[in-house]
Amino acid sequence: MRCRHARRLILEESGSRSSEIAEHLAACPDCSAYSRHWNQLRRGLGRIAADPAPAPTFGFAQRVSRRLPEALGVERAGEAFLERTGRRFVYAALLATLVLFLVLLVPRTSPVRSSEAAVEIELAQPEASAAQNYPLFSGQLLANDFEFAAQSGGH
Repeated sequence: MRCRHARRLILEESGSRSSEIAEHLAACPDCSAYSRHWNQLRRGLGRIAADPAPAPTFGFAQRVSRRLPEALGVERAGEAFLERTGRRFVYAALLATLVLFLVLLVPRTSPVRSSEAAVEIELAQPEASAAQNYPLFSGQLLANDFEFAAQSGGH
């Protein structure tokens, strides 16, 4: 007989042992210990069942009925729906507030707000740098012209 089959028969027996189980328990120390522990547990549970149950305290039934869904892990569908909906509403409100602050804080003339302003800034910078390199607007050409005019007699 295998240990699994012997243990199943130990759990099912009601007091009388067959000769097969007795032979297996004599040969197998693990199943023998299992049988002893099972018999001790059965006797202990029998003693507990023989004791009278204590009288419930005031409000016992209400406390048990209130805690029963928590103990079973059952959530009420309505409460779960409201919690999910409320959480989504809070997230949406936070996102809308963030977008509103960004819209109000970014200036209207910044390159981010207007693509035309960005183009104007980019075009204005090369013109200014080109004007500095142009000989007509440089200070050296004007100084040289005044010196030339002074040497030639005013013309």
